[in-house]
Amino acid sequence: MAAKRLKQSASHKGSSAGLPSDFEETMRELRDVVGQLESQEGGLEVAVTSFERGVKLQQHAQQQLDAARLRVEELLPDGDLDDLDLDDEDEG
Repeated sequence: MAAKRLKQSASHKGSSAGLPSDFEETMRELRDVVGQLESQEGGLEVAVTSFERGVKLQQHAQQQLDAARLRVEELLPDGDLDDLDLDDEDEG
């Protein structure tokens, strides 16, 4: 099963058109790649290809987070996320 996922990851190594459209799927695939690399299945070439895919997924995830942050900042009156108290939860 892991070998099948390795081949699927290798087939996704192309352009950004092969990257997931939503953040959750990006993270799921990135976790799969990390698991594949940790299992050490498939040899050096498969590991390098999986690593390349992982780097692309990490960069894509960062872009998705940056885009989400910009959207949230646009919704705030002064565009400053520091005004939000994100660490404290309502205890009431």
